[in-house]
Amino acid sequence: MDLYFGPTLSLRYAEKHIAGTRFLGELTTTPVGFVTAKGSPLAPALVAAVNKLITTGEYGAIFAKWGVPASQVHESQINPSATF
Repeated sequence: MDLYFGPTLSLRYAEKHIAGTRFLGELTTTPVGFVTAKGSPLAPALVAAVNKLITTGEYGAIFAKWGVPASQVHESQINPSATF
């Protein structure tokens, strides 16, 4: 394959783990998230869990382990504003 256009997170990972792959840049960034039913009690629980991982540093360690630290968010939110 000569060219692939896709999500930044997977492309940054591919560059670090697939020989001969080069990340050329990004057009825009879009955080990855969870989807739940509207009003689901899971939504606040997921936000709290991710924010706890951010606070303890475990979130950053996960992204560092996979070589994609630039793809982190600074805070988990329910229905954040669109980034594009």
